[in-house]
Amino acid sequence: MGKSLIAVVDDDALVRSATVSLLRSMDHDCCAFATAEAFLSETQRKFHCVVSDMEMPGMSGLELARHLATRDHPPPVVLITAYPDARALAARASGLVVDMIEKPLDSEAFLAAVESALARS
Repeated sequence: MGKSLIAVVDDDALVRSATVSLLRSMDHDCCAFATAEAFLSETQRKFHCVVSDMEMPGMSGLELARHLATRDHPPPVVLITAYPDARALAARASGLVVDMIEKPLDSEAFLAAVESALARS
């Protein structure tokens, strides 16, 4: 399989940059978005996976996952959050998202979640 294209959606510029750097170090191509709305406005690329912060201004990562689930062939979603809650755990249990990883990110657990998501893509 060639390089995977991963969307990183996070309103925190430092987290977004660090997440993109980590994924690129594993030879993935990435596009970064500060909001879910900015990601959804991207129509030219096919993403193999979406990594999204759970809590953001505007549309949350969970709302983004729900929106993507209504599309034909949606990309798998990995949520990252500093504040895990029952909604995110339920989304993971239902299969709406592949995994939910707590911040600060454990790089091995995060990369394993992304690889699991890519395997579903």
